Amino acid sequence: MNRFKGTFSPEFLRPVFRMALPIAVQFFIASAVNMVDVVMIGRLGDDAVAAAGAANQIFFLLNLVLFGINSGASVFLSQFWGTKDLRNVRRTMGMMYLLGITLTALFTVGAVVFPRVLVGFYVHEEPAISLGADYLRIVGTSYLVTAVSMILSMVCRCTGAVTLPTQASLLSIGLNVGGNAVLIYGLLGFPALGLRGAAIATAVARAAECIFLVAAAYVRKLPAGAKPKELFAFDRNFVQKYAKTAWPVLLNETLWSVGISLYSVAYGLLGTAALAAVQISNTAIQLLNVFTRGMSNACGIIIGRKVGAGDRQGAIDDSYRFSLLLPVTGLITGLLMIALHPLFLSMYNVSAETLEHARMLLVLQSFQLILRADSMAMIVGIFRAGGDTLFACLLDTGSVWLVGVPLAFVGVWLGAPLWAVCMLVFCDDIAKVAVSFVHLFRANWVKNVSAQLQ
Repeated sequence: MNRFKGTFSPEFLRPVFRMALPIAVQFFIASAVNMVDVVMIGRLGDDAVAAAGAANQIFFLLNLVLFGINSGASVFLSQFWGTKDLRNVRRTMGMMYLLGITLTALFTVGAVVFPRVLVGFYVHEEPAISLGADYLRIVGTSYLVTAVSMILSMVCRCTGAVTLPTQASLLSIGLNVGGNAVLIYGLLGFPALGLRGAAIATAVARAAECIFLVAAAYVRKLPAGAKPKELFAFDRNFVQKYAKTAWPVLLNETLWSVGISLYSVAYGLLGTAALAAVQISNTAIQLLNVFTRGMSNACGIIIGRKVGAGDRQGAIDDSYRFSLLLPVTGLITGLLMIALHPLFLSMYNVSAETLEHARMLLVLQSFQLILRADSMAMIVGIFRAGGDTLFACLLDTGSVWLVGVPLAFVGVWLGAPLWAVCMLVFCDDIAKVAVSFVHLFRANWVKNVSAQLQ
């Protein structure tokens, strides 16, 4: 138990909460935007919910690929900022822009040119396919500005400007909610566009968020406000050493996101009601799980800075504390979800079958949050920030592809009900947490990768 000593001491918790709360607020706002979309779209019925859910699977994939790029870069950003090395912070930003915009362009082409093909992977019934294709074609135009926003937000968090992304998200949610109200239902003399209106509102809100972040970074002369010559002043040696550490994270998030997306394919085989229920339950879980996500990000920043500053033992001590603190926050979140799930479900105008599925999933996922919080702390917060990105990649993707995905499709093939398939999917988190603790206590995950690039 000495390993966990000081976990709940004010000296440890105070800086953690100071860093985690602004990040959690930003995640809350982003999740609230998603939930507002789903609730407002939910008034249009099961087909609209399933269509938006299927279309948003493409954004979910993009979001995690971008998270992989940003998370891989955050290993360097936190460690460089630990020594106030602004030159290399901005060179790292250049790599983020280069990779992020290139990959996002591919997603944009797919969403705008082949929306029916992409949506058809997740829903198999009309009119959900047509509705989803229209929605995806419109929101796909906002992918590039979203990539820029995510990159700037990550740089701001890692360099101390943690409140700026929150301010940008507040602007985004205001525009999105207002736009939804006006364009979905036809208020203030505008035509009632239904699901297309929700897509337009989302695209406009994302564009405004990007403009705000870019303007603020340069007007306030923040570390994120770099000149082009500072962004792309890297040489071959920098690129090679950067890629060696960052590519496992990008590969991790890409393979992991495809695997998670296959869960939705499996759920979709159980019918439109099942897929709509998964969309509703996932939205509610994301909303309440924001503090855990904020804590895991704070964990990564704190440990990354200590590793970059050469404080190996301090990083190890904090990793033990976070491995206990995160499951506690997951437990609290799960209890809140059990208490609040009737309120969430009362917001939706969907079929009784969909509501019953969603109720069952929310209760089951409440218990899963304890495991998920611990795996987030280990993979995103500790192993990646400590520089051991390859192990994090192998563990995260291996648990999904070797455990979760096969069990999900075996469950569907055997004719198992939705709740049983969901329980089979949870096995990937059990495997992940068990292996994580073994690696954590070996303490060979601490690697000062930033020193190699200086």
